[in-house]
Amino acid sequence: MKSNNQARPSGRERALRSDAKQSRKTLLAAARELLAEKGPEALTVAAVAKRAGLNRSTTYQHFRNREELVAAVGNNFARELRDLLREPRPFGEQIDFFVHYFHERPDIARLWIFELLEEKQSQASGWAEYKGSLERLASSSVSQDGIDAEMLGVIGMTSALVWSLMSRQRATDEQTALADTERFATELKRLFLFGALRPEAWPDLVAEFED
Repeated sequence: MKSNNQARPSGRERALRSDAKQSRKTLLAAARELLAEKGPEALTVAAVAKRAGLNRSTTYQHFRNREELVAAVGNNFARELRDLLREPRPFGEQIDFFVHYFHERPDIARLWIFELLEEKQSQASGWAEYKGSLERLASSSVSQDGIDAEMLGVIGMTSALVWSLMSRQRATDEQTALADTERFATELKRLFLFGALRPEAWPDLVAEFED
């Protein structure tokens, strides 16, 4: 049996673990910055180490190659998106929230598009949770009969992702980009309301268009 002193990590061990945890956090933050600026092709171990201000040997202790790095960034996004999807919001507010969320987070948009183009849709960060939420909606009494939840998800998600990048390229300033994003969110809600949902079950959402 180990003594209490043997069972507990020393102060030095705790400090090393804390340093390692902080280094990984710093590397993931640097990776997300590069992803937002240049896309997934910029995610190399060397580039991330340079952006994070850490030496390569430290970086390779966390990520042995580019594939591990990309996977870690994807897993980080997936956890973030899972938490966001679990927060209860009215349907219209959910669309508004995610349209603006993707607009503000081009790193997530770029990674999603990269994974979709790489034919990894089934593993794309947060895809399963998003698809599951639409399947529950499609099986409820407030949606039209015969909804194909997966295809509806593809339409909604890919359009929001592409728009999040287009809005920054076409707008001359952030205020214009936000105004255009509001227009996009309105039309996406209209598409869902009158194409997939039963409008009579969503009076608050209908009222937005009547106003």
